Amino acid sequence: SSVSALAMMFGGGFFGGGDGGGFFGGGVPGRFDHQYQAFPVSFIGREDLEKGNKIILPQSALDHLARLNISYPMLFEVQNGGHARRTHAGVQEFIADEGMCYLPYWMMCNLLLQEGDLIRVTNASLPKGSFVKLQPVSSDFLDIHNPRAVLENSLRNFATLTVGDCVVIDYNQKKYEIEIIECKPANAISIIEADVNVDFAPPKDYKEPERPSRANSSADAASAAYRSKVEESDQASQPDVQATGPLLFGGQGQRVDGKAIKTPTASPALGPSPSPFIVDDDEDMPWKKRIPKGVKWVAPPYHYGYGHMSGTKGGTVQPTLPEEELFAGNGQNLQ
Repeated sequence: SSVSALAMMFGGGFFGGGDGGGFFGGGVPGRFDHQYQAFPVSFIGREDLEKGNKIILPQSALDHLARLNISYPMLFEVQNGGHARRTHAGVQEFIADEGMCYLPYWMMCNLLLQEGDLIRVTNASLPKGSFVKLQPVSSDFLDIHNPRAVLENSLRNFATLTVGDCVVIDYNQKKYEIEIIECKPANAISIIEADVNVDFAPPKDYKEPERPSRANSSADAASAAYRSKVEESDQASQPDVQATGPLLFGGQGQRVDGKAIKTPTASPALGPSPSPFIVDDDEDMPWKKRIPKGVKWVAPPYHYGYGHMSGTKGGTVQPTLPEEELFAGNGQNLQ
């Protein structure tokens, strides 16, 4: 890696020469064109950049860009010459080590890069986008409550969109891959401060629900007719309920789908269903329905002497005092 870094610095990237452009000459005047070693942003603890497509360049890149008459915001084209893959990105910071460039890992996957592979970074001027069409790789993306709102919120971290890229959306601790299949007015657009209309294509693994064939539908209709005939025969075997009085609405209904109608046990055609027979469990034990504390008698002798309250003791009938002699006598003083 040190040999490739020295070759990049002195041959193709830093002092000029090669196809890296050079820092102090070489390449096209007014054009930023450098080669760097590619590493994922997790190598410097910037996993938050995985949610967008912005890269980190070294300080020397900022010095070179400051001398150029370039348009803002700074946008770049990133190429992997070994596999003829390219994409576009913005820049987040200029804090990388010299000769290195840090990219989101999903971008390295799109470019078929391994850690330490050489990439070519050139400045680019892209038109503002007006339309983009996206296609989820998996239909799991449709399970999100509001996928359009989630996508629009996630695209705020992106600076550019390029046809053919497969961006990764991180939502609710799950990653969703979204392919960019169409952009307007160009195949690569800038979406910074741009009003972009978003359209969706069906997911790649989405399958249309199969419509039942005529053979299947006829078989289903035959089985439904057979079931209805069986139900009708079961109803015919049950005893008929004789309704009292004239029958209300004594006709037969028709279903829209042509299937037979299953007549319930209680309907206007059959009259009201009979009331259920209530069994009294306490019929043989009437004392369970006794009145608490019995019946209160208000007239003397208050039902005394009737039934088991006969007033007899040892075969001797106790005399009954007349009403006026009850509680008669004088009171006594305890002193």
